[in-house]
Amino acid sequence: MRKRVSIGLLLAAVGALALIAAGCGGSSKSSSGSTSGGGGGGNVTALPASSCGPVQFKGSGKPDYLIASDLPKQGGSRTQTVQMAKAIAYVLDQQNWKSGSYNIGYQDCDDSTAQLGKWDPDKCSANAHAYASNSKLLGVVGTFNSGCAAIEIPVLNQAPGGGLQLLSPANTYGCLTEPCAGDEPEKYYPSSKRNYARVAPSDPNQGAVDAAFLKSKGVKRVSVLNDKEAYGLGVAKNFAGAAKAAGMTVTGFTAYDPKQANFQALFTRIKGQNPDAVFIGGLIDENSGQLINDKVAVLGDNSTVKLMLPDGFTTDAIFDRSQGGTPDASGAFFSVAGVGIDQYKGAAQTFINGFKQELGGKPVDPYAILGAQAAQVLVDAIGKSDGTRSDVISKVFATKVTDGLIGSFSFNKNGDLSGAKGAAVLFTIYTGTNHLKTILTTAPDPKLVAAARAEASG
Repeated sequence: MRKRVSIGLLLAAVGALALIAAGCGGSSKSSSGSTSGGGGGGNVTALPASSCGPVQFKGSGKPDYLIASDLPKQGGSRTQTVQMAKAIAYVLDQQNWKSGSYNIGYQDCDDSTAQLGKWDPDKCSANAHAYASNSKLLGVVGTFNSGCAAIEIPVLNQAPGGGLQLLSPANTYGCLTEPCAGDEPEKYYPSSKRNYARVAPSDPNQGAVDAAFLKSKGVKRVSVLNDKEAYGLGVAKNFAGAAKAAGMTVTGFTAYDPKQANFQALFTRIKGQNPDAVFIGGLIDENSGQLINDKVAVLGDNSTVKLMLPDGFTTDAIFDRSQGGTPDASGAFFSVAGVGIDQYKGAAQTFINGFKQELGGKPVDPYAILGAQAAQVLVDAIGKSDGTRSDVISKVFATKVTDGLIGSFSFNKNGDLSGAKGAAVLFTIYTGTNHLKTILTTAPDPKLVAAARAEASG
């Protein structure tokens, strides 16, 4: 659910790196129960080791095709994305590394850099070109951040073989799929064919849920901040639209630079607005500890002036200085798609019980459920396909899931969830001190969703 980078920079990055070619090399080894890397095994060639781990395959024989994940493995999101990658491998292991009659190998790829400590636009573009040029790659589970998706979608949309499927477990920026101001989302699909879908509900839904929740807490005046990037700005607009429709006054809509040394001047200006609450569209990776520290220092703790943070911040790492967070996040409110881990039933509960053993008993992160669901959809679509990229895309868009990990759903023509029931249409609100604690699971109000969507498209 997630996101970033200004749209102008996104497309500039795509254009600047349009001629990057995928590199391959290194050693290879692949057999039953083994892991291979560098040069691939059987009929597959591995994706570049500069971004991707070795080919994982524990089935019988050798892999016929590959899938990959594209996730940031450095920065504050790492706790979540490491579990997501493990969940994808777990899904394949449960299916004996097969999809229909095909043997499927898997590579876990990183779209972040240590320098930025989060997803990197150049890395996203380089990864996308590597994916497009590897003919044995039939689909990618990713991205985690919407800004990275905005870079990768148009590259994969023009990949040889009729495009390459990108299936996100986390992107929430609404304009990736639905009409917004300017030329979104058309500019992401130069072939005019959709090759992107997601199992996470878009931010007009999250904005509606967050606005309704703050309204229920007696908030009348709210100041809205955004990091100027795709996800942060998008979710901030969605929230502002829903907040106004819910009867709240938006006292300010302010952009901030995450690279600032401190934000005391910013919050001093906001203090003059006399808000009851602050909403921040941004990410844990973006100097969030300092941002929240200064909010508390200038405006008061999170019970004095409430703090609402969307899914870009929703991880236990938000309370941990070593992970980029801060103990001053205590008492803030957080939202994320889905339900609390302890509220999943049926297939999801079975998955959680089994996957927890893979984690050595550690708690399962909610994003691991979404990662596993995306992997199941992609693997099932490959099994039903004729082994071509274009047919995999067709089969993904024809997906109908009944009682899956996040409930029942299909995809509409835009690649968004349709006819969803169960966890797929719900959001959870958390608070916490040193870890997230569920306080509410709820569905968005359709009228507020419409207002949130209108704000982004206006």
